[in-house]
Amino acid sequence: MRVVSCYVAVALLFLLVACECGDHVGGKGMTGVWMLKRVVFPTGYSVSYPTDRGYTRCKIYDEDSTFYHAEILSVDAETVIVPLEMDRYTVINDAEDTLLVENGRFMLNFDFVNDTMYTVYNNLEEEIWVKVNEMSRNRADEIKFIISDNIVSSEDDARNFIFSTSEKELEEINRNMFYVTVILSLLVILLFIHVRNVIKKNRVIRRELELINEHNRLMPQPVAQAMRMVEQEFFSSDYYCNLRGRIENGEILKKEQWDELEQRLKPVFPHFTTRLYNLYNMSSHEYQVCLLLKIKIPPKQIACVLCKELSSISSTRSRLYAKVFGKKGGAKDWDAFLSTL
Repeated sequence: MRVVSCYVAVALLFLLVACECGDHVGGKGMTGVWMLKRVVFPTGYSVSYPTDRGYTRCKIYDEDSTFYHAEILSVDAETVIVPLEMDRYTVINDAEDTLLVENGRFMLNFDFVNDTMYTVYNNLEEEIWVKVNEMSRNRADEIKFIISDNIVSSEDDARNFIFSTSEKELEEINRNMFYVTVILSLLVILLFIHVRNVIKKNRVIRRELELINEHNRLMPQPVAQAMRMVEQEFFSSDYYCNLRGRIENGEILKKEQWDELEQRLKPVFPHFTTRLYNLYNMSSHEYQVCLLLKIKIPPKQIACVLCKELSSISSTRSRLYAKVFGKKGGAKDWDAFLSTL
């Protein structure tokens, strides 16, 4: 008994001397969350943590010189905590070494390996602790709250506590943020591709319009005269007169009649169809409107032939002008452009 008292007195004396002579580190080096990483036994055998069963221990050191100690067990999707102790700690730098005191006890052979690891002897076993930075503040605060309110004394049975959903909610938020980031990134990429395609398409349209204007401007007079003669022959032909009569009578054109009209227009307006599709990828309805406009069918009769409202035909013409020229225009503006093809 006297020997024990002597050891206690020596330890207290050493602590007092160290406190007066040493440099107290107010937890700066220790502040944070530490996890038990490995235990090395005197025989050299070691155990790594967390174990296969998900067991380890956790210590949280606060700047106010308070530390929290608990066992942690991860089972399936849940994490269980067993509070062990909460008390004061001190880190002392003396002339030769760094000392850690927890709950008035010197941690034997305490050694800072580096900023994220320290070793200490506990019952002749060397414990290796590592600092973890990935634990959220919510989870750390939850651990401290559980420990401070549920310290297990020697007279009480150990009580287990399952973490609340705070960390799970945080993980869910992080996961959702990841998905949102991925989706936004994809949208940005798609937007970039779309803008690039629009720019490329507009460049092609401008070039095609330039070629049309250049072709019309540089066309030799004899060629222009010959083309006008071909047009006059077409508009005075029996085919055109019969077709015009059927349209005026409200007859609906069949597919073979549309095909025949397209074939008969090729010698009269040889570049008409190609230039239209180079400028804009038209629907069959839009193309039929342009064909009828090219052979001078009034919009009201076009609406009747295509079983559409007159306003729909006007909207189609205005929309085609805006698509090709990239600006607003009226239906008659599109008609005037078609006359140059």
